Amino acid sequence: MFYLLATALSLAVLFLVLASASLLCLPGARLLLKMAGPATPRTRANLLFACRLLPLGLACTVTFGLALPSFLEFEPSSTKEGMGFRLMALAALGALVLLAMAMRAVNILRATRKAQQGWRERSEKIEMEAMRAPVYRVENGASLLAVTGIFRPAIFVAREITEALSQDELRAALAHETAHVLSFDNLKQLLLKITRAPRWLETFCNSDAEWTSASELAADHRALAEGASVLELSSALIKVGRLKRSPVPEAPVASHLVPSACSGSLESRVARLSEILEGAETASASARNGSHLLLAIAMCLAAYFACIHAVLPAVHEALEFLVR
Repeated sequence: MFYLLATALSLAVLFLVLASASLLCLPGARLLLKMAGPATPRTRANLLFACRLLPLGLACTVTFGLALPSFLEFEPSSTKEGMGFRLMALAALGALVLLAMAMRAVNILRATRKAQQGWRERSEKIEMEAMRAPVYRVENGASLLAVTGIFRPAIFVAREITEALSQDELRAALAHETAHVLSFDNLKQLLLKITRAPRWLETFCNSDAEWTSASELAADHRALAEGASVLELSSALIKVGRLKRSPVPEAPVASHLVPSACSGSLESRVARLSEILEGAETASASARNGSHLLLAIAMCLAAYFACIHAVLPAVHEALEFLVR
């Protein structure tokens, strides 16, 4: 009974924190983006991604960092406490949320592997210098130019595109896809797809489209910072955007040069590149704030261990309210 009660409480707390944080994080994200002002595309993309995953992060932190430790610390292992309807209902909802995420992950990874295998079966590997991922030229790939895969990414480009672009334009387009690899955008895309709210909550779905647009702009800037030509990348975007695109399924995790879901942002991307070309804006390599992030994590961990023993009794009292 002890472990069954611990599991039920953990699932109930997970659901409660996830649901409440999800309602608060979207307005918070809008406010944070306004306070950030004219942020760089990479900063904007990172803020949107962090705000989207913040509810799940908070839910896991509260559940496994506070609720479960307080239960294990103060609840006797010989407890005979039963589970009321309220606790069972919340635990069932928590289990349902986790099951839905797991099923989404399996379906998305399966669809991604199937799409990658289908492209590779009708492709040939081409040699490109200084590439972080293998490049394959796909026969009958319509206007395909995308990087897929998470831990072993591969770039697929349709023969139609290789014939439409010059060598310099193709290198600039591939530099854009390499920027997605360096930023782990496919992994981020997978996490966003797994944790996406139901489609009838359009405001949350729109935030995912905003992240896609921001990540595409960030990849453009990073490609330029790595040495790609502004003129060649702009030309590649325009040429690929003019090609007739075949419908791409949403399920596979892939970062496209011109995503069909955000084709309307192509004009703004070309406009930003034009501003850089005219000198109104500069493209610089995004500063790595790894040391700042590690410092913040270290400070949070120090605060957690310093306050954990003082907080756990109050947390246990709150858990008793769920059990009663």
